[in-house]
Amino acid sequence: MKVNVEDITSVQKKLKVELPPEVVAKEIDRACRKLSKEVSVKGFRKGKVPKAVVKRLFKEHIEERVVENLIQESLPKAIEESKLAPIVRPLIESYDQLDEKTGFSYTAVVDIRPEIDIKPEDYKGLEIEALPTEVTEEELENHLKAIQMTFADLKPAEEGHEIQLNDIAILSFKAYINGEPVPGHEAEALYVDVGTGEFNETIEQALIGKKAGDTVEIDVTYPEDALNAQLAGQTVHYKVQIREVYVRDLKPLDDEFIQKMNLGFESVEQLRERIKARLEEEKKKKAEEFLREQVLQKLREKIQFEVPERYVEYKLARLIEQMQQNLEEKGHTFESAGISVPKLKERLRPMAEQQAREDLILEKIAEIENISVSGEELEEKAKMLAEATKASLEEARAILATSMVPRIIADKTLQFLVSQAKIKENQSNSASEEPKDAEEREG
Repeated sequence: MKVNVEDITSVQKKLKVELPPEVVAKEIDRACRKLSKEVSVKGFRKGKVPKAVVKRLFKEHIEERVVENLIQESLPKAIEESKLAPIVRPLIESYDQLDEKTGFSYTAVVDIRPEIDIKPEDYKGLEIEALPTEVTEEELENHLKAIQMTFADLKPAEEGHEIQLNDIAILSFKAYINGEPVPGHEAEALYVDVGTGEFNETIEQALIGKKAGDTVEIDVTYPEDALNAQLAGQTVHYKVQIREVYVRDLKPLDDEFIQKMNLGFESVEQLRERIKARLEEEKKKKAEEFLREQVLQKLREKIQFEVPERYVEYKLARLIEQMQQNLEEKGHTFESAGISVPKLKERLRPMAEQQAREDLILEKIAEIENISVSGEELEEKAKMLAEATKASLEEARAILATSMVPRIIADKTLQFLVSQAKIKENQSNSASEEPKDAEEREG
């Protein structure tokens, strides 16, 4: 076997692999013998079909199988011989016609891990800022108000009532682009919670001050990267008819109201304490995530290298797949949701490239700092995964080994980086704004 490596970029190589005639002849012979046992040919007993007859009758099938086997067996050896470290599955670019006399050759594109030059000072002692985690009285009141709004009775608005924020409007509408109706973009009885922006912020703002029976005409210009391909970059003229208006009948937020709602609380105070505890937990998680995001941002800015293009494509495919699954769980598809997949890819591509870059940086730091997952940790996580998914322990171990270990190591590396950072406390959290290093925090 002869292997030639050609540089495409610093992170992408082209392998030309040449296999000698004897290797090709041996593989063709093996394929013919195997196929002769599987096929039935008139005039011959099964398993006794001559090689020449099998080659003549099943030429295309044999060639396809032989090419696949030759590449499958030789490519890993060629990659190892070339001392390359693929980051994604190699791409077979082209291959020649099979020939027992001249051999067989093919080319493969191999995307490899980049050489990343990282020094400890690049990732230790990063200066980042903490978010406040204290729950304010205003936040508590807003959540209590939201509960009050959620459980409010709806009653028809009085005649002449002008729509206000938090009113409910039942609308019919049609949409036009250059005077032509937009297919599928219309409704006869659309429920709109005014001010939430769930329908369209521009249209909802135009409803304020209007009454049942009024007609509203308004233009809405959509950005070029809008996911709905019909609307992207277009100015859409809406004709909106306000059919009905309802107002919320807010009940006093007292103990009696709480008990009637069957929320599991006997008093407003109990509810306040539960909401406060939940908000504190949410803010702590948000604060932790913010620290991690700052670390990753600073690493991206400091450490520059070329990211393999096909690794970015891999990350992009995973993002699209995840979004598709989320839609399917809600009974939708990209088409039914009016989402243009090409535009979605365009919008998500920067995120995919960012994820790819971050993964490679964290992988390199984990290597430098010898961060890994112990057998005990894996076993504990396997038990937790098995319990959460109702899978067997063996299945959970297999899932961890094949797909989750890199993510676990990346998480541990991020935790390490945050512990090594200089965290500046937010003014509302602490009177002191002096950075603390890891030793000071632990002391």
